[in-house]
Amino acid sequence: MLKKIIVGILLVLVILGTTFTASAESETYIKVDVPGNLQEQRLSKDMYYPVAEINAATLGLKENFKGITDLFYNDASKILLLCGDFSKLYRINKTYDKVEEIKVVDKQGAAIDYTGAQGVYADKDGNIYISDTKNSRILMLDKNGKLLNELGAPVSDLLPKDFYFQPTSMARDQHDYIYVLSLGCYYGALVFDPNYDFMGFYGPNTVQATGLDFLSYLWDRLTSTEKKENYSEKELPYSFSDFSFDSDGYMVTCTSAVNNSKFASEAEFGQIKKITHNGSNILYKRDLKGKTKSSSNVNFLETNLVYGVAGQSIDAIVTDESGYIYALEVGHGKIYVYDSECNLMSAFGGGIEYGNQLGIFGKPVAIALNGEDILIADFQGCSITIFEPTEYGKLIKEAQALYLKGDYESSESLWKQILSENRNCQLAYRGLAMVYYNQGKLHESLEMAEIACDYSVYDLAWKKIISEFVADNFVIILVILVVIIAAAYLLLRHLRKSNKKLINNKELKLLFSAPFHPFNTFDDLKYKKMGSLKISIVLTILFYVASVLNVTSTGFLYRKTLLRNYNSIYTLFATIGLIVLWSICNFLVCSMFEGKGTLKEVYISTTYCLMPWIVFLFLKVVLTNFLPLATEGLVIGMETVVLIYTFFMLAIAMIKIHEFDFFKFLLTSIVVLFLMILVVFVILMCGILAEQFISFIVDIYDEVVHR
Repeated sequence: MLKKIIVGILLVLVILGTTFTASAESETYIKVDVPGNLQEQRLSKDMYYPVAEINAATLGLKENFKGITDLFYNDASKILLLCGDFSKLYRINKTYDKVEEIKVVDKQGAAIDYTGAQGVYADKDGNIYISDTKNSRILMLDKNGKLLNELGAPVSDLLPKDFYFQPTSMARDQHDYIYVLSLGCYYGALVFDPNYDFMGFYGPNTVQATGLDFLSYLWDRLTSTEKKENYSEKELPYSFSDFSFDSDGYMVTCTSAVNNSKFASEAEFGQIKKITHNGSNILYKRDLKGKTKSSSNVNFLETNLVYGVAGQSIDAIVTDESGYIYALEVGHGKIYVYDSECNLMSAFGGGIEYGNQLGIFGKPVAIALNGEDILIADFQGCSITIFEPTEYGKLIKEAQALYLKGDYESSESLWKQILSENRNCQLAYRGLAMVYYNQGKLHESLEMAEIACDYSVYDLAWKKIISEFVADNFVIILVILVVIIAAAYLLLRHLRKSNKKLINNKELKLLFSAPFHPFNTFDDLKYKKMGSLKISIVLTILFYVASVLNVTSTGFLYRKTLLRNYNSIYTLFATIGLIVLWSICNFLVCSMFEGKGTLKEVYISTTYCLMPWIVFLFLKVVLTNFLPLATEGLVIGMETVVLIYTFFMLAIAMIKIHEFDFFKFLLTSIVVLFLMILVVFVILMCGILAEQFISFIVDIYDEVVHR
């Protein structure tokens, strides 16, 4: 019996272990743009693939690489692996087959204890710099580990009184200035001149706040007591977690984004920045409409993903000579590769939990580049994982580099080859859209741009098509316009001479007069009973149809919804359902406030008020299929005006129908809106309870049947 229990436990553990490993599988994906300035994830072909994992055993060492805190590579120093928790430093050669421990000693040859060090760096001459965090110093060593100099805590009036020097990483720029990140320092990087004199802080993150945040802050300060202020959280910007200098000498920084301060915008945006010599951020991204925006407004984290642990943190970053940015998200072991315009080229790796699959990390802590190889240091695995670019990865980087340089013709064959290997590559469609535009293949450019969701190129091609069409058919268009104007003039003249009306039906005349004479219209509707229920039903149906077409049939440049995710049932509830709910709630509430309107009058007047909006939606659907992107502001402005006027008509209608004054109308409208929200909430709750009850009954039935 005991054997069976033990075997059973072992089987359970094996199953759990298998599941555990599978949950940590690595997958490669990209982000693609979709209508509405949103993004979604799609699986992608591997740009990088894990080829090997090196550790102490594979390199012939008896001791493990325990307590890894940082990793660095350049040609002069090769691969430097810092095991700062145990005061160990190793050098690994470029081909990953030889290792040596670097003994860090002072000028007299005595061993130096740097336990707790978090960063390692080497300059172009191979000299090594250890950020000895706990000992508040930077150890400057020659390539063999002998101490050359020591940079301690600076003494300056520029430093705040509460500043504590705890260096975590450092680097030298092209002019031999030293930049140091200190733990918890939100003032930016400390800058030292070549003589090691402290000069100040460089490129700090900023705190941004909305007007509402400021008012809230001001109220808190006005109403808080001294005791309360002592316990209040300081609103501070985020400190850099890592930085790297690119080939042009600019500092590329990353921010962990772990603080939840209400003033700090860096929690969701601007985790990666490129800082100029004057401290401004010049890293930018082109939006779907071709406009550039600062990376301070770009979200680099995966906020739409749900993981088993809270929070994400970009803690390590490195750049290559082509301007590509490689970021390590340590919370989940993801590696992100961005181009110089913040386009995510690839995301891969994994490490929700520790597994034994190659490319999975227990606790990644550092990233480095060895040529085209990406190196990831894993604290928990005591190892370095090597990622090599695939042929597909090399291909897409080459094509994108040509695209960013403006050499579209040379990139054409590469983009086509990429699409033959990966149909999900949006960058390829975007590249071909620009290629075809420059070749004069405008319709092919439109097709590619629509797939790529590239409004900018689509707009360029569409404007050129329209201009060419007008130029080729100018005379015909002019004749058609003259004929239409003449026909309209003759029709109106005939009606005037014959004393005939274009619309003889009184109910239709009342409908069409509503937008132009709302006061008279709703007086006639109330006191002369001229409103038509049939017309109102038709208007309700037209409102639904126009709303559906507004989503599905607007021009590509104005489309805001991904059609495959669209469900017209929701539009049904948002149109017909909303009219019915408003009419019933308005009638019930206004009746309690001695309103004179009937349910029929409320419904009819509501639908009549919607006529301008319905007409505008149909007009918008037609016009947006021809208008360029430049008129977007005009369309939005017209949409806003029509919507405001619709609400204005609704206000007049309710005042006239119920015989209210303005303040009574305002009060009842607030109550009506509250009642509508309450009704929707109750309906949703009933739906959820009904679903759970049905599921419960089904489960009981299945249990009885199976037993």
